[in-house]
Amino acid sequence: MRCIRAGTRNTWNSVASSAIVRVTGSAGRFEEFRERVRWMLVRDPDVDPYTEHHAPDRLEYRFEMRKGLPFPTFIAASGEFPELRVEAEWDRDGNQGGVVIENGRPVEKWTGERKPA
Repeated sequence: MRCIRAGTRNTWNSVASSAIVRVTGSAGRFEEFRERVRWMLVRDPDVDPYTEHHAPDRLEYRFEMRKGLPFPTFIAASGEFPELRVEAEWDRDGNQGGVVIENGRPVEKWTGERKPA
């Protein structure tokens, strides 16, 4: 697993806010997706610090949220790579939630702990 650190921004007062974005699906498209997301995040002046933790079967981004999760980046990238599934989970001061994005659209949302399917 490889880890890359990037980004800076800070307006949320709590460092207890974090998010994990996991991307699964056609592994043959991971490199293109990763480069597209990186290209968009680098150009976002408000992106929070994050690290990348990738494995052969998934991409994973971990954010220290201060301003929020960069949803527009992941929604846009998901629309360009419809064969991939983007799942974001967050915890902001104990308030948990998440969303699944497919083909550029949210297809599932939850608050609190996610119930097993």
